[in-house]
Amino acid sequence: MDNRTLSRRRFGLLASGAAASLALPTGAMAQARTVTALGHRVHQTSATMGPGGDATEAWRKQAGAAVNWVTFGDVNAIHERLLREVTLTETSIDLAYLLNGRAVPRNLKLFEPLDALLKDAPVEDFADFAPGLVEPLKVDGALHGIPVRHATNALIYNEALLEERGITKLPATFEELIEVARKLTFKREDGTQVNGLAFTAVFASNFLTLARCLGGDYMTSDGKLVAAEAPMVKALTVLADLYKAGALPRNFATVNNEEITTWMQQGRAAMTINPFARLVTYNDPAKGKYGGRFKSLLPPMASDLVGKVAFAPTVEFWSLVIPKNSRQKPLSWDLIRALSSKAGTKAMALNGNGPVRISTYADPALIAAMPYAADEAAALKASRIHLPAFDEQARAHDIFIEETQAAVLGIKPPQQAMDDAVKRVRPLLG
Repeated sequence: MDNRTLSRRRFGLLASGAAASLALPTGAMAQARTVTALGHRVHQTSATMGPGGDATEAWRKQAGAAVNWVTFGDVNAIHERLLREVTLTETSIDLAYLLNGRAVPRNLKLFEPLDALLKDAPVEDFADFAPGLVEPLKVDGALHGIPVRHATNALIYNEALLEERGITKLPATFEELIEVARKLTFKREDGTQVNGLAFTAVFASNFLTLARCLGGDYMTSDGKLVAAEAPMVKALTVLADLYKAGALPRNFATVNNEEITTWMQQGRAAMTINPFARLVTYNDPAKGKYGGRFKSLLPPMASDLVGKVAFAPTVEFWSLVIPKNSRQKPLSWDLIRALSSKAGTKAMALNGNGPVRISTYADPALIAAMPYAADEAAALKASRIHLPAFDEQARAHDIFIEETQAAVLGIKPPQQAMDDAVKRVRPLLG
């Protein structure tokens, strides 16, 4: 196995978070000053280890400071610790990673507004950040975080299975995509069932990846409930038909991402909705007979919307924030500037981090590690989070998923399911 293959495999492990594990805080180094950063183990790994090198090294030497990483392997544990710390009179946490689903107004107000810091000591080429990752970090016009890591969804397909089924042209419209999913649903001679489409049904972003092809959404960016409108209902009607036809797995409601990965690698599923970074894992030749045959595709719009409405991929992302009650805000801001610079973004990207700058995707080193770089850059540039931020967002998400699954599984008609979802979510908007 050549060095390039090893590099891509390592990149894939880091990108998918497979290297994450519960870790104890590292000891402070011998420098006079220390910035304590709270996040996931994979945040520390992508910032300090891998082909891109240590993105904090130059800053540590220049600032005469150290970074003390406090990491957990569980997203909930990170936020429980963080939100507890920021309500104290003072915290030892100087810098933290915040997931966009937790970046609701009530939480963002607990972190330092960054506009004054940004004016006095600007972040390099701020306009280079994907716009869909910046607006969700604002409250009343004030910026409270800097995006640092993302996962943007794509349609991932096995080109070998398309060839096997005689499909020679990629779908150019949503309607063609659905027909492809049907054609890719078949039973092999040995009795193995192949599903044309498979994805986890516990994330709103997965459903919206398809619904947005029809102009559908659960909510608009400004908080308007549109789940019961025709585009979203039509998308769920299509998915319900696919489920009846066997194009979606029988255990659709309970299948997890690890199972999806296995099915894709074994050729038991032909297409899935997952972040681009999964391509590295899928294409690992040591994991299945289809290594190198998986490709990405931005889901196409419905025929009546092609050329009129741009597709908006769903995205999840992490940002760097400074607690209002922390003690070293200028030093923490200085580290944020280093990590979010073009050099810092590139280094972390080569270590497996989803780069939040559009320009990073044009770097030759990144293209070598990520053959899908151009596709992901286009997707990120047009991306939009699955739900706008509001204090009861998590509860609303669960309601949408519950009603959506009821529609796809045939428990409720899609229109009734979305009417019920809107009735249940509306009181949560305050």
